Amino acid sequence: MTEQQFETLVQRLTERAQRQPLRYRLELLGLAAIGYVYVLVLVVIALAFSIGIAVICLLQPILLVKLLKVVWLPVWFAWSVLSALWIRFDPPQGRELKPAEAPELFAEIARIRAAIPGPAPHHVLITEDFNAAVTEHARLGPLGWWRNYLILGLPMMSALSPDQFRAVLAHEFGHFGAGDSRMTGRIYRMRILWGRLQGQFEQRGGFFFRRFFAWFGPKFNAYSFVMARAQEYAADAASARLVGARPAAEALMLARLGSAYQQQQVWQPLWKRVRDEAQPSVLPNAQLLQAPPRYTEWGEAGSQLDRALKVRTAWSDTHPALVDRLAAIGQAPVLPTESGPSAATVFLGASAERIAREFDERWKADIAEPWRDLHQRRQQEQQELADLDRAAAEQPLECEASYRRASLTELLHDDPADALPQVQQHLERFPDDAGAMFMLGRRLLARDDDAGLDWLTRAMQADAEAIKPGAELAWDYLMKHGREAETEPFVQAWREREALEQQAMAERAQFVATDDYLGHALDEAALDTLRTASRRLRWLGTVWLVRKKVTVFPDRPAWLLLAKPNWLSLIRQATALAELRSTLALDPSITVAVYSSDLKALFKKVRKVDGSLVYRA
Repeated sequence: MTEQQFETLVQRLTERAQRQPLRYRLELLGLAAIGYVYVLVLVVIALAFSIGIAVICLLQPILLVKLLKVVWLPVWFAWSVLSALWIRFDPPQGRELKPAEAPELFAEIARIRAAIPGPAPHHVLITEDFNAAVTEHARLGPLGWWRNYLILGLPMMSALSPDQFRAVLAHEFGHFGAGDSRMTGRIYRMRILWGRLQGQFEQRGGFFFRRFFAWFGPKFNAYSFVMARAQEYAADAASARLVGARPAAEALMLARLGSAYQQQQVWQPLWKRVRDEAQPSVLPNAQLLQAPPRYTEWGEAGSQLDRALKVRTAWSDTHPALVDRLAAIGQAPVLPTESGPSAATVFLGASAERIAREFDERWKADIAEPWRDLHQRRQQEQQELADLDRAAAEQPLECEASYRRASLTELLHDDPADALPQVQQHLERFPDDAGAMFMLGRRLLARDDDAGLDWLTRAMQADAEAIKPGAELAWDYLMKHGREAETEPFVQAWREREALEQQAMAERAQFVATDDYLGHALDEAALDTLRTASRRLRWLGTVWLVRKKVTVFPDRPAWLLLAKPNWLSLIRQATALAELRSTLALDPSITVAVYSSDLKALFKKVRKVDGSLVYRA
């Protein structure tokens, strides 16, 4: 199903759900039942085959010898079905919070659950993400045994007031209540489960699963999409009804703005310290707790909110756009005012600092090596800049050195605007340098100079890679100054470039036997490296590497690596792919496939390409 077909189906089903809700729900339930029945039938067949083989072995062992060439087929079928079905889902990760650690939080959860009936969370997890969610984990995979998880991000709790956080909690629990029927909750659960199963079956399942999910997956996704979006509105309504429309609206806005605020006010200044500090002297989570947000004092608040409000509801996400969600609860988009302590302080109490300290200690340990490496690089860059400054004082620098000096000045100086005179002088001598045009445009816009728009436009014309980042900078600048009408040329340029990139991605997303392929064109040194790594995989029999002939961005190779196990190997697709990538140190852009019956035609085509064979055990 194409994206356009999916959108058309969702639109049609949305109208049906409004006009004929009973019919829509029956169709959705029927489709879900088809999925379960299909998998159940395959499981029964697989078990029947296995039992049949066992009976043959017990009653007539001589038949096993006579039918040796074919008797393994039902066993293989049973094994492939059961192994594809038995998928282990990892539970959500986070720091588990006990009631004794945060009595106020658990009391608030109990109050909300009393107003919005629904399942109680078996686990409450605190994470380092700017997020909040209610999710479920099936400990027995497709067989269920569900556990409910409430996941709360400490950064989000630090960004919200107590009432705003109550609105978030009410929204999350509203997914299982707020007037939703029990059926809606079950469909929500099934949507998550089938989405995970489909992803796993595409990698590990056999022919039966892949063909079925190629039909079932998009159809069920479209049907359940309508209910999932309706749930978002229902959860918002439950939040507004329980806590108040204003806190609910503020929580929705800060869910879009809070992360950007923390990035600019906490994370970016923190990482700037890497230039002078061998290890961080400021810890992020502690700082988030100690410095309550001041959104009304944030210079970017208005433009960030305007940008969020310009986003329109699309069919690629079940969450409606912010402007529609605010309208649904009857609230205007007004920046929230700050008052009092944050939700983290109120609801976590003394545990807030302890949890922040735990997160910071882990963060500091995790980034110790990257921070040290970056600090050393910054020290080297400072020395390089000093050398370039001395050289520039003696005589004009060549193009590359001159641009490098301006880039390092922008990166390392406390005031990036110090690079402005340097890049202007550079362009006087090297007027065709697209990178310098882009830098000058960026720096001029940073000081509210419209001339930056002209320089960005010139950079976008000189270098196609500058189109999207240039258009985004121009759009941000114009929207910040209330000049939406002038954004159209930049929006159009962005869209045209995005369309090309999407075409390129689509061209590289699928490799089939009808495509044209070229030899790998690797030099002997690269081939030797690849062959040496291939020998480490004992199951690996043969490797071919080719380039797909592409029409969009033909200078960017579309690589395909095909691997065939040796005839004694019994491997899992997902495991083999992971081993190939890690052992061969393959670039993420290289598509990798392991031989299977449905790829037979592709392997046959690739084997005929001159120079495609790179390894044979």
